[in-house]
Amino acid sequence: MGKILKGSAIFAGLLALGLSLLGCSGDVGSSGPDVEPGTIGAVDPALIEASELAKTVDPSNSKVLLFYSRPDTSYSDWGVWLWTGTGDGEPGYNATKGKVIKNGSLGYWDITDCSSSLTDIQNSISENDKLGIIIRNASWQKDPGIDQILDLSVNKHFLVISGDSTVYEVTDSITPTISGAVATSSTAIKVNLSVSYGLDISTGNSGFVVVDSDGTEVVISDSINYENQTDRNRNNARIVLLRTATPLDTGKTYFVKNEKFNPAGGCSVVMMGAVKESATYNGDDLGLTLDGQKAIFKTWAPMASSVNVLLYSNVEDIGNFGEDAIMAKAVGETTSPSLKGSPDKILSATKNPETNVWTAEINDISSYHFYKYEITNAGEKYYVSDIWGKSCTADAIASGIVDINSAPEAIPTSISHSDYGSPSGYYNPFNGSKNSDAVVYEMHITDWSYAEDANTKNVGKYETISNGTKVINHIKSMGVTHVQILPVFEFAETNDNTDYNWGYNPYHYNVPEGRYATSGYTDATTPVKELRKLIGEFHDNGIAVIMDVVYNHTSGTGKGSLYDSTVPYYFYRLDASGAYSNGSGCGNEVDSEAPMVKKYIIDSLKHWMLDYHVNGFRFDLMGVLSKETMKEIYDELYKIDPKVMVYGEPWTGGTALVVNGANQAVNSNPYGAGAFDDDFRDAVKGAEFGGFQMGQVQGTFKDNEIIAGLTGKTGKNKRNETGKPSLAMHYVECHDNYTLFDKLAISYWMKKNNKTTVTSGDLFTKIGTDGVAEVAKQDTLSAAYIFLSQGTAFINGGQEFLRSKRGDENSYKSPIGKNGIDLNFANTYSDVCNTYKGLIALRQTNLNAFGSGNSATATTVSTGVTKYTTGDFCVYFNATDKSVEIESTGYTKVIDLTSGTPTESTTLPESVPAKSFVILKK
Repeated sequence: MGKILKGSAIFAGLLALGLSLLGCSGDVGSSGPDVEPGTIGAVDPALIEASELAKTVDPSNSKVLLFYSRPDTSYSDWGVWLWTGTGDGEPGYNATKGKVIKNGSLGYWDITDCSSSLTDIQNSISENDKLGIIIRNASWQKDPGIDQILDLSVNKHFLVISGDSTVYEVTDSITPTISGAVATSSTAIKVNLSVSYGLDISTGNSGFVVVDSDGTEVVISDSINYENQTDRNRNNARIVLLRTATPLDTGKTYFVKNEKFNPAGGCSVVMMGAVKESATYNGDDLGLTLDGQKAIFKTWAPMASSVNVLLYSNVEDIGNFGEDAIMAKAVGETTSPSLKGSPDKILSATKNPETNVWTAEINDISSYHFYKYEITNAGEKYYVSDIWGKSCTADAIASGIVDINSAPEAIPTSISHSDYGSPSGYYNPFNGSKNSDAVVYEMHITDWSYAEDANTKNVGKYETISNGTKVINHIKSMGVTHVQILPVFEFAETNDNTDYNWGYNPYHYNVPEGRYATSGYTDATTPVKELRKLIGEFHDNGIAVIMDVVYNHTSGTGKGSLYDSTVPYYFYRLDASGAYSNGSGCGNEVDSEAPMVKKYIIDSLKHWMLDYHVNGFRFDLMGVLSKETMKEIYDELYKIDPKVMVYGEPWTGGTALVVNGANQAVNSNPYGAGAFDDDFRDAVKGAEFGGFQMGQVQGTFKDNEIIAGLTGKTGKNKRNETGKPSLAMHYVECHDNYTLFDKLAISYWMKKNNKTTVTSGDLFTKIGTDGVAEVAKQDTLSAAYIFLSQGTAFINGGQEFLRSKRGDENSYKSPIGKNGIDLNFANTYSDVCNTYKGLIALRQTNLNAFGSGNSATATTVSTGVTKYTTGDFCVYFNATDKSVEIESTGYTKVIDLTSGTPTESTTLPESVPAKSFVILKK
């Protein structure tokens, strides 16, 4: 995954902020209930202790205090990853680590004092806003393991109990609370309580009441212990299941009340489950449809009470996110009145109660150029661009009234294949038939536009690359078949935000990122045209294009999400309390199994294929999506292009609620969705997590793991058990973590200087000429393991010429000086670059031997030395520091790759040099 930052989501405020209370056990027996009906449980001692301590420390409730309860009462190693909005949590962690104040069995941080030098945190405190937190130690052990929210709007004192996912308010008055309510179906509501409560053992409501926003009461037919539904005597419940006599209306807002619990007005019911159970639509006409001058607008909004279409003639009138968002240079809340702007016309949409589709029509659209929806959900108005639309103005504030597949202003003229919108016009230059016939080259728009033209105004633009020659010529010269471009959909920074970003913070999945388009555009088509032109230039040079997609989470939720604003909570997985699950590590996870979410993802992918000629997709955190969804995605895209490549990261960014997640390659016919093989990566150069680790090429030998990777076998993480080696993505470097050169250079420096901690900065100078020469050998040896193995080869752009980020392990927000590509390195380290070219050329001309063969074998000759046979070839890999004798019987030629073109010689070597490899051929 692209490391945007730990917990960068815009907050929804849905977390259950109830009080921590333990239930009473009561008498257990089959003859009667566990507790007397109506019994209220006892208070957690940690909350009582925190409440009393807060009265002493901050009686005026003027400071933000975060209390922390650990059973071992050991707090010195812990700090708070602390952020606001889309800010970074690291400054907050640096300010709080080691600053815990211990009192009795509790520890606490005075957040106000610790963050005194952090302007964004202080602003949130003064504005009674929200703060995101992760309690963690130096090795990134989290407690309880998820992002949490401090909502300062009512209270400033909070408690986190070790292992408990809820953040608890610390107040003078400790009162039982309904801490969350979720409709799990149209006739069932799951209610979370902050205390245990004794239910009636006969059918009835047990004192609970459900009302809608008009005060109309819904009849409750039964109330039972959610965790013991088959035995009514197990009536001491922390989670209650209420069954309603009639179905809930997904367009209404409901509240659950009980006179023994706060809040007195009731806890609002999240209708997510009811909507997911009952509301779907199979049509392909959502969004804007143009028929001459007639326009039809359709959106799926089952929870809305009204939908209007706002039409605009001029871009100056479409509105903005509001002053705070403008200052932050990030998207703001969709409920901001300033987002309405000054519409020239308002169309009232009509709801089809059978499909939940709202439709509005106008017979003459010629006077209008932009539109957005005004959607009323739970009494609040949201102003959103069309999530089903295909073009947007800057920052996705409004959608374009244009058919991008027929409008000349959206179609580039300088490329060969510009017939967009249908399978007949789709183009893929890839000549292979399976994944392993490809060599994938990862690149980022900003990094590589810098290589083309380092002038500030031209960095980070599609056209800087497409109008130039250096970048595409270099990539073409390498012999790769595909470029994988880091995300290019619209993400959450606004166009005037020049901060570096990888793009793993999605805002609108269906439109191109405007920051990469020509500066200052005022239409909805410029980003479309310029991204199409870039893809077309790659195609004209015989290079297919893979798009890095992030359908596992969005940048924000609630008012910070176009998707939540259109259909509240539907697009996300929620936990039992109604809080957003955080399997992405970014504050939320997309629910790929919800029928309309799955439809949206597949429709979106088809849009990128047909309307842009994208030839494949790399899924960020694919493990957050289910195997079923990934199989369906592959099957649907295969219908468009049998050569389509689909693969992803077979892991999550946290504990996900996905059922049967895609944590390995997904089998289908004829291929399926591939998965990155972290086992082989770790074997070659050392694991990326759990401290700085080394691998085969640095002398920490992993012979068995090397053999498994070379022969296409799955490792301990079982990333590919399909029996199809082509579905294993083999790599040693990607945009995440250290570059290969940096990892190897740091390893060399640590070993030479007997260090146990890493270093950074100018690593070329730190390791010297001899060190660079040694690391260059290790780099090309690493590449040989990848390119000659059974699997699909993947490299990160610049890996072939010792690209360095000056030891920056996580450069997602680092300046262009660290991330930008310097193509002069390709000349300076031409020996490395040419060896990469030679390896790629050898692989591409011998695909039966290197790629997807099941007959390849490998054995360990001696520790660190591997003999590998495949087809007509025998390869000796030597990761040791000494030359090793080899046996060449049965082979008549040796392959030399150092010129960039494989050449054959009949003078066979007797040994394989240290940190090197030898390729023999029959």
